[in-house]
This record gives sequence, C-alpha cells and structure tokens, in this order.
Amino acid sequence: MKAVPSFILRLTLFLGLFFHPAPFLAAAPPVSTKGPGAGGHLPGQPWRIHARRLILYHRTGIVLGQGGVQITRGKVSINADCVIFDQDRGKVRAYGSVVIHLDQDVLSGEMGELDLNSYTGTISNAHLFLRRNNVHLLADEIRKTGPEQYKALHAVVSTCAPPVQAWSFRCRTLDLTVDGNAVARHATFNVRSLPVLYTPWIAVPVNRYRKTGLLLPYYAATTRNGTELIVPFFWAINDSMDATFFQHPIQKRGWMEGVEVRYLLSGETKGIFHYNFLSDSLEDHDYNGDGYVRDNRKRWWLRGKADHELPLGMKARVDLDMVSDRDYMQEFDQGPLSFFGSNRALKRWFGRSLSDRTDVIRPSTVQVTRLFPERFLAAEARYNDNLLPGEQDNTVQTAPRLAIYGFKQRLGRTGFFYDYNASYTHYWREEGTREHRLHLEPRLSRPLRLGRWADLVLSGSLQETFYAASGSDGGEGVASTSNRLLGLFQADMSTSAARTYNEGGETEFRHVLRPRLTYEYRPDKGQEDLPDIDEMDRLGPLNRVTWSLLSYVSSRRRLESGALGYSDVLRFRMEQTYDFRKDEEKWSDLYAELEYRPAPRCYLRYDTTYNLYGQGFTTHNLWARAATLRGDGINLSYRYNGPDDINQVNMSLNAALTRSLFLLYGTNRSFRTHTEISSFYGARYRASCWSVVGKFTRNQVENKFVFFVELLGIGGWGNME
Repeated sequence: MKAVPSFILRLTLFLGLFFHPAPFLAAAPPVSTKGPGAGGHLPGQPWRIHARRLILYHRTGIVLGQGGVQITRGKVSINADCVIFDQDRGKVRAYGSVVIHLDQDVLSGEMGELDLNSYTGTISNAHLFLRRNNVHLLADEIRKTGPEQYKALHAVVSTCAPPVQAWSFRCRTLDLTVDGNAVARHATFNVRSLPVLYTPWIAVPVNRYRKTGLLLPYYAATTRNGTELIVPFFWAINDSMDATFFQHPIQKRGWMEGVEVRYLLSGETKGIFHYNFLSDSLEDHDYNGDGYVRDNRKRWWLRGKADHELPLGMKARVDLDMVSDRDYMQEFDQGPLSFFGSNRALKRWFGRSLSDRTDVIRPSTVQVTRLFPERFLAAEARYNDNLLPGEQDNTVQTAPRLAIYGFKQRLGRTGFFYDYNASYTHYWREEGTREHRLHLEPRLSRPLRLGRWADLVLSGSLQETFYAASGSDGGEGVASTSNRLLGLFQADMSTSAARTYNEGGETEFRHVLRPRLTYEYRPDKGQEDLPDIDEMDRLGPLNRVTWSLLSYVSSRRRLESGALGYSDVLRFRMEQTYDFRKDEEKWSDLYAELEYRPAPRCYLRYDTTYNLYGQGFTTHNLWARAATLRGDGINLSYRYNGPDDINQVNMSLNAALTRSLFLLYGTNRSFRTHTEISSFYGARYRASCWSVVGKFTRNQVENKFVFFVELLGIGGWGNME
C-alpha cells in the first residue's frame, strides 16, 4: 500500500493549525490523553510516539509523524507510514500500511482513524485478525464500534488465513457483537471461491465462548437404516450449563430425538446426561443372529454420570445406564450419541466408563461417601436393568448398602494394629430370595521385622454375618434368620531389593525387585441355610499359600522447569497359588503380566495364564498402542481364552500419508471361526482450518457409510472413529 504524499498531510494541517508550527525531534517525549484506560493500560499512562520525523504544533497539540510511526500505550499500538495525532481530543488518523494492535486483536488496512478515548474508529481495505479465536475478517471497511464490537461492509470471515481460504462466509454486512457472534446479512458459504449455500441472515459464533446455534450436521448411509442425518442445535443456557438437541431422521426407521445436557458448577460438581428416543418402524428379524427377536417399537437409551460436592464434606456420585432392549447399542453404533461417542465423553469427564455395550445387565448407581482421617463412610443404591426378556423380576436390586471402613491404627502403645469394616446390605427383587445382611469384620495385625532381609505381617480377623431372609428362591432350606461366624488368619512375608543405574546422562533408572509369600487359612463351615446372592454369602474354606514376584523399573529426570519427573518404564509380575485342600492339581494356573512404556506415546500390556497339568497356556490378553507427533497411530488388542472358546483380535490404524491426509483402518476378527466380525475403512483430510472424514463400516449384519466435516473455530465432531 502506498503512503499518502507529504504535501497532502501538510495541507490538511495548514487549514487548522494557525500557522504556528515548531520543529520536533525524531522521538517525542510521552504525551497523555484525557480518556479512561482501555486496551490493557493504566488510566494515567501516557502515549509514546516514535517516528523518523515528528512535528509538534503547539497551539493545537497536534503531532505529525512520518516514516515508521509507532504510537503505543500498554497493549495498544498503532503503526503506519504517516500519522496525525490530536493529543487533546485523543484522535489518530493513520495513512499507509496501517497496523493497529488492540491487546490480542490485530486490525490492518490502507487508511483509518481511531478515537483513543472510546477505542472506536474506521479503517478501509481492512483485515481484522482475532488471534485468540484464529478468525480472519476481510472487508472494504471495518468500523470499530466498541471494545470488542466491529461492523464490516462487504466482508469475508473465516478461520483460514488469507489470501487463499479453503472456506469462508461472504456477506454484504457483518456485525461482530460483544458476545462473540458474527451476524451476517445476505451471506453465502463458499468453498474456495465457489458459493455453496445462501442465507439472508446467519449468526456464527467466532470466539472462544459457547454460543447458542446450529452445529454442523452428521451424515450416514447404511444398508439396514437407509440415509441418516443428524442435525444438532446447541443451547448455551449459562456459563455453567448447556444442552444439545439432536434431530436424527432415519429413512427406514423414523425420526429419532436426542438430547445431551452438561453442567460444570465447580471442579468437583459436574454432570453429563444423554437421552435418545425412537418409535421404530423397522421390524426385527433377529438382529446379529443371537436368537433374540425384539418386539418393542419404542426404543430409547438413558445414560449419564455426575459428581457432586455435598455439605459436611460428603461427595455424591451418580452413574445412570438404562436402555429399552439389548440390541439398541449395537444397532445405533455411529454418531455423537452412539455407545462409543457417549462412552468417550463420560470417560474423559469422569474417568469412569459405561458397561460394555454387549452386557445384558445395565447397572445404575447412586453413591454418597465421606472421608475422615481414620475412617471412610459409604452409602449406595443400585438398580440393575436386565435386558433378558422375562428376567427383570428375578434381578437383584440393592437398596441400600451402607459401609464403614476403619483405617489401620496402632493399638495403644503396643506393636499391634487394628482395622475394621462393617456393612449393611438390603437385596430386593420381585421374585426370589430377598435378604437383609449385616457383616462385621474386625482385624488385628502384628508387623514383624525378620532381621535385615524381610518383613512379616501376621493378622487375624473375625467375620460375623447376620441374615434376615424372605421370599423364596424355589428351593428349600433357607432360614428366615441366621448368622455365620468365621475366622480368617493371614501371614504375609515380603522383601525388596533395589539398584539405581545412571550412565552419566540426565535420566536415572531404578530397578526394584519385590518377592512376596502369603498364607491364608479359614475353617470349613456349612452355609447351606444362608441366602446365596453374592460372593460374601459363601465364604468358603481356605488353606493356601500364594507366591508372587513384582519387578519394575522407574525413571527419574530433571525437567526444563527444574522439577523432577518420574515415570514407570517397565513392570513385570508373576503369581501362583498352592491349595493344601485339593487332592489333585494343587497348583493354580501361573499368572504373569507385563507392562512396558518405552516412550510417552507407546504402551504395551500383556498377561497370560499357564496350566501345569497338561493344558498349557489357557489365556492370552494383549493391548498395545503407539503414536507419533505427526498423527500416526496404531491400537492392537488380542484376546484368547481357551475354556471360554474365545480367540479374536481387534486392530485400528491411523496412517499419515502426508501432513494433511490420513488413512483409517480397523478390523475385528475371530480366529476361532475364521471370520471377520467387523471392519472399517476411511480417510481424513485435515487442513489448517478444516477437516473432513469419510468412513465405510461393514459387519455381519449391515454396511454403513458416515461422513462429517469440522471447521476450525466453528464446530464439528472431531475424531469419531
């Protein structure tokens, strides 16, 4: 852009300066305006002017700057080839290569004026860059009408950097409001320079705050459902709560409705709840061939989690999971409110997952806890939603369960320690045995030091259980009231050996070896007259010894901040039990597990069991993942269980062909049946300001294709694999 000729500037000044100019130095002393502070400066802080040439007109207080002019105060600066600065009125006219920094916003153009008191003004052939939101606004003219308000004529707005923008909104007029909405009139959505959509009015959120409005749609096509389209509407209720409503027409099934409600009142008080409903017009013909035929048309799924801080230091935790039928989560397994989308969000917010989508018992719980220095109190109610037809009346519900756990404490001045736990449980169901159970278990322990080489802990506990039963389980011999008194003796011996390795670098490694030997004894006592609902109702006899070996390597290194960083690099554990009560096969399967973290983005875990009596390896479980900084990643899991006849592998791959193009692949195969259970193929293209994903999925029942777009700063679905 060309600078305005010097003679035009001088003529402008000549008409109003009373012909009393005075020469000025190239760097002027600080001058101040009368206006209030704004833009990140103190109210009385002066403006500073630097230029190659400065002229001050004393009568009018006007400063003329030429050549590399810069006017600064706090986080506000004005740069131009030529500037006329009216000190008394606090106004600036700038010509040629104008660049105005207003805190994080950058406004540039050919020519403009700015009121330094109100921070309003106009600039022509303008470019506004909102740095914190990565928004670019180009316009013939931009008017700054308030601290964070702009009005633009013949504007282009996008999060893509000019001059070549992958997508943009072009409009006749645009108002950037104080709450961060870009309100455009007569707007078109353009891909490159090609107009795709037109609207006479649109409001697009372009700041970091949540805004009410439509989100980008999600498209899918399947052989079973036909064409699907999810159109979400986001409602920013307030600073702590929002909701998203999902309109989901499904060609062969009907119209599904969905809602997601989220709130965050504090770091410890938050919640997310999802609900979907569909009046399904598609009849079931044994979906996935599991022998179950659905007969209900009203299909729904309610799930969510919440954490709450309560008075008196108590904390509440809610886990909700109820569904209309056992096929729902497997049939509707794509999109933001599928099992995978919901589970990912809940795990990220709360660190707790939903039950596996194939589980036919869906538990919902409410827990209230209170932690004291010496004890822990807990109360729980649990509802089990049984998806097997005709089984709900026999399903056990817990209402309530109360528990207290006393932490280990020294008994007076002796060398003994005590701890305890007590619980009350009420199991209820429509049909079958119900029970009230009170369990008391005090424990006394004595730690001993065996020379310099080992530690021994001897402990004994009494296990007293009282019952009050009602109802019937279809059998005989269950007493209405009864009790059970048992004793448990344990001896636990362990030792540790450690060595530190340092090869002269910044990282130090420590290897720890910890063998352990545990003996447990509990006498045999008949319990046939007791209810049998959970594992505590049948405390069987014990006379066994268990050996284990734990070996791990941890690293320590000095971080850039100066603090020490610790991480576990390698962990290996083995365990086996010898049962004195058995006549044959006294040794249990040998269990071993290995965890390895060679790098921050690499992880490997493997466990196995080995039978010493001819069966060999009975289980294998492998989990591995690896990723690179550029976005490549692989996830692999393998599961083998000989007794349960399971032998399958799951693998997903995200391969970066270029910095922008990624190939997606995943498969789930059964080696037992030599069949492919499911697989997907797809691609993601990721540019600097947008991304698009297309994915084809097939399984033994149907084929699916999904497609979605994400625009940086506007919205989208992110990674939905």
